Amino acid sequence: MTFLPKAFAISALAFLTATAHAADIKIAMNGADDTATNPEAAFAHGFADALEGTDFEVSIFPSDTLGSEKERFDQVAQGLLEVNLAALSTGFGMSPLMKGIQLPFFFQSREEIDAVLTETDIAEQMNAPLLDNGVRFVDVNYIGMDIGIHNSKKPIAKVEDMSDLRFRALNSEQIALQEALGSTGTIVSWSEVANAIQTGVADGYFNPPNSAIRTGHTEFLKHFTPADITPSSRIVLISEDWYASLSDEEKSQIDTALEAGKKANRDWVDSWASDVRAKHEAAGVTVTELAEGEREKMAELAQSTWSPSLPDDQLKIWTDARDAVAN
Repeated sequence: MTFLPKAFAISALAFLTATAHAADIKIAMNGADDTATNPEAAFAHGFADALEGTDFEVSIFPSDTLGSEKERFDQVAQGLLEVNLAALSTGFGMSPLMKGIQLPFFFQSREEIDAVLTETDIAEQMNAPLLDNGVRFVDVNYIGMDIGIHNSKKPIAKVEDMSDLRFRALNSEQIALQEALGSTGTIVSWSEVANAIQTGVADGYFNPPNSAIRTGHTEFLKHFTPADITPSSRIVLISEDWYASLSDEEKSQIDTALEAGKKANRDWVDSWASDVRAKHEAAGVTVTELAEGEREKMAELAQSTWSPSLPDDQLKIWTDARDAVAN
């Protein structure tokens, strides 16, 4: 595996693509190349390690080295980038059905999402418009524990505990969820989150626990409730033009490597899950479980946000797929 400095890699991408051997693979992500702290790096190295001994040579480009989320998506579509660990939202424009992955309280667990993606045809349905544009969705890539409720004010065990809190929101859809749960929201860019919470603009946010631990926000976000709102997910995309050009044997090797990357990612999250409460407690954070029946209340309230995210016909596709797995 090779690693290139950001400035060099951006300017050299076209040259690398033009001169690369057919078996060269570039894999890009937006986080650090550190398997101890980054589950995307765990995927990348699991993928690369599985191709050792083959004719494929894998180069890993971390920390947006090859450009922004949109730029990397475009590179995959153009066949300039073989594998991209991408934000889920990058695919929404071409395949709106993908929004179902992030519906709040829709799934019971990460395992249920994995089952839906592997045991039904919903991945094929999401892929239909993507493949026409040179992009193939392969899988979900988890980036931590399920999303919970962080705040600087008080323990949250019931829905009504949120009524006097204002949360930072990523977008209008998250504001809709916060309002459905009886609180209020305000959109704040991630770079401004710490200041917003410390100055009282917001009282907390909905994020996986590793977000606060990794960023040091546990200095002021002293309460966390593991509400399991939705898995914290990104996605694995590959170039369809590249994949289609491979021989059957090469496709089999890539498929095996993708499965190895998936396993490394899931193993990372499982390992993190066993440590996260201790890390929170060590940082002085109070972890409060939801009272009995409260997650079900939240899930019922959150249903009002599903239809605005997905039209009824697409919501039915996801509901049928989830129910098929449950049955």
